Amino acid sequence: MADILIVDDDPDQARQLTEWLSVGGHTVRTANTLAGAVEAIERTGPQLIITDLEPVSEGLALVRTTRQRFPTTPVLMVTEHGNEELAVAALKAGAANYLPRRNLARDLNPLLDELLSVAHSQIKRAVFLKRMTAVEYRFELENDLELIGNVVSQVELVMEQMTLFDEVDRMQVGVGVHEAAVNAMVHGNLEIRSSLKVDDWDLYHRTVAERSTTLPYRDRRVVVVVRAERKRELLIRIADEGPGFDPSRLPDPTAPENLTSGSGRGMLLIRTFFDEVRHNPKGNEITLVKRVAVSR
Repeated sequence: MADILIVDDDPDQARQLTEWLSVGGHTVRTANTLAGAVEAIERTGPQLIITDLEPVSEGLALVRTTRQRFPTTPVLMVTEHGNEELAVAALKAGAANYLPRRNLARDLNPLLDELLSVAHSQIKRAVFLKRMTAVEYRFELENDLELIGNVVSQVELVMEQMTLFDEVDRMQVGVGVHEAAVNAMVHGNLEIRSSLKVDDWDLYHRTVAERSTTLPYRDRRVVVVVRAERKRELLIRIADEGPGFDPSRLPDPTAPENLTSGSGRGMLLIRTFFDEVRHNPKGNEITLVKRVAVSR
């Protein structure tokens, strides 16, 4: 049996739901405002929330708040005939499922069992993942710029799982990884000079498309290694199969004369966002390290 919070500004509807759920052995609490619901969630930690969309602004706000602050607590929306579009909006905002009010008596208990089972599995997985002290992933990417977003998403997921950094740091890491992967793919494997993007944007993109399907560039790969240690550090190694370059001749992107140069912006971001940045001697591999700040 579960601890369930009902959020409904109609006392008769809340009472009816409470009766149905109590018969099933569930512990039921109620709230009739967004503020009251958030307070109840913080105080009692319900396993599931049932709410309608009235008033609409508070109903959607409750779904968003639950998703952000209590992500393992599913929200079941009870809908009225005619507000199906609002139900879709609630699902996009983070609701786990919806149930038309006319079908409550028939479908409520089976749907509750399904949602509670899924939520229980997610909670168990989250608890288990806390025991993971280190993780490493390795990806081999074709020269397709659309793949880079997937790598960034995976890095963000790893940081979340391993309790690394705050939201701002995670965003900056994502930006840095994106820049480094683009450098490896475009400037490394496809051997396209960075100044071309500044000189002729259209020609730059045409050249990327052409070389992605032309030998020898076509068969080269970008290898990305992501290693994370819980509450300690994140290491990302990105290597291409191009001819490389002399890292000692890389201009200092932080120098005043280079700050306005579009071609050096990526390296400026990378060096700013990471604690350690190093290249291999050939210049076709970059290692990025970000460490958790030690509290004093």
